[in-house]
Amino acid sequence: MSKDIFEKCNDFKNMLRAFLLNDAEMSNINSSLDLTKEEDLDYLAYDFYVGGGPINNGGPTMTSENGKHYYQFSTNDYLGLSQNKDIHDFSVEFMRKYTIGSPMGSRLLSGSIPLHRQFEAEIAEFKKTEECLTFSTGANAMLGAVACLADKEDLLILDQLAHASLNCGAKISGAEIKRFKHNDLNELEDILKKSDSKKGKLIVIDGVYSMTGDIAPLKEICDLKDKYGGRLFMDDAHGNGVLGINGGGLAELEGLEERIDVQAGTFSKAFGSNGGFIAANRNVIEFIGFWAPTLMFTKAPSALTTAVNMKALEIIKSGYRLRKKLYENTSYLQNKLLSMGFDLGDTCTPISPITFSGHIAIYLCHELRNNYGIWVSPVVYPAIPLGKSVIRVISTILHTKEHMDYFCESLCEAYNKV
Repeated sequence: MSKDIFEKCNDFKNMLRAFLLNDAEMSNINSSLDLTKEEDLDYLAYDFYVGGGPINNGGPTMTSENGKHYYQFSTNDYLGLSQNKDIHDFSVEFMRKYTIGSPMGSRLLSGSIPLHRQFEAEIAEFKKTEECLTFSTGANAMLGAVACLADKEDLLILDQLAHASLNCGAKISGAEIKRFKHNDLNELEDILKKSDSKKGKLIVIDGVYSMTGDIAPLKEICDLKDKYGGRLFMDDAHGNGVLGINGGGLAELEGLEERIDVQAGTFSKAFGSNGGFIAANRNVIEFIGFWAPTLMFTKAPSALTTAVNMKALEIIKSGYRLRKKLYENTSYLQNKLLSMGFDLGDTCTPISPITFSGHIAIYLCHELRNNYGIWVSPVVYPAIPLGKSVIRVISTILHTKEHMDYFCESLCEAYNKV
């Protein structure tokens, strides 16, 4: 009998069920769900994640379609721009002139418009590079750029915690792939030192790591790539708008813009919108524009999101006070969580990853959502290694101390329950 290609799907579902049951038994978890019932077990293993939530979920509070109110700590809307009234009013007025689908076509056919080029010039100036190219999503930007910049003659060297989109692009590229332990400069240098001099080398990192909240040792990595003749690709999705005087990200914060060969980002975090970009020198951007599969074979970013992102960029560049408020809230929340004994790892950004053993985070999030009116999401394997789970909490500028106090006290109470 031939092997069924879907066998892995069944195996994965059974593995998730086994982990949840084992955690419940080993940790003596008290849950309102009856895990002896297959429907409850399957709900927790899958439907809990993708069951959906309120449409307007960017603010600190939200209301579901059935009228239930929640405090929300799960989105990356750091500066509250998804809720910004000026941007909202601007987008409504813009939509009076154009359809939601404009322009039609991919960038290489009929999809490129002057608005794209205007915005790309503004992002290039913002990132202090020669050129920029925008994509319909952040993942498309990362995946497509890495996939086309490297080939079978090259070596891609990725941080072990580099974003999944970067890893997908690396696999598609056909290049040799090596990974170094997270932020381990010694292992990175060892790989560079032993690499084939005939291979082109691209180091691929995040600026801010989305699941840990820590940052890359950027200057030291720049020194290593220069020493061994490599190039550096940095995905700063969670740094853009959040770090630096002008919100230019980790490179601006450390004054290293000119040493980063490729800077990448997304508009779905601090910009409060959608889309992604790659910024680099002109020749690199032109090459990516012709060869990135995620640009070539998909529709161009809409004029609406492009115009909204331009409006958000104006606010971000002059948003020092917003970032100051963001870090005041971050400090308040993280200090309170640490004082309660929760583990936040090495975070030094507004990302607060509360780490637990096993899959306890799933049960905690279910308890918080259903009995405390708090919307947070669990992070489990494969996003993080097996044996751990995380509740990744984001405090935005729109959260008040009362919001954060209620969350911390509820989390503590829920943790003692489960």
